[in-house]
Amino acid sequence: MSSITKESFKAGDFIFFEGDIEAHFYIIESGEVSIFMKDKKGAKMEVARLLPGETFGEFALIDKGARTASAQAASDVKAMKISAEGYELMLNDLPLWASSMLKSFSSRLKQMNTTLKQANADRNS
Repeated sequence: MSSITKESFKAGDFIFFEGDIEAHFYIIESGEVSIFMKDKKGAKMEVARLLPGETFGEFALIDKGARTASAQAASDVKAMKISAEGYELMLNDLPLWASSMLKSFSSRLKQMNTTLKQANADRNS
């Protein structure tokens, strides 16, 4: 299996789901991706709309945890899928502190997602 592959998704296709355990992330080449979570009542809550050049799915790769949100193609999407091995190859060119910084960044954003989800749940109860 290659560490970097190209994937295509049609508008409406789910790319991954919150809670999935996977070790890869994506770089969008074309199209738009919706990142969303579901609140306590199951309503879809979009937290980001990503465009070409942006990445998604890296939190689960960096901290080896479950996906914190779901990703769905908002339009036809072409993306590069980067495996854990590909990520490690990319990091070989960065100093050690960069990897540490990315792990810290991931933790902060996961906490923000949790806080946002709880705030929305409290507001809707």
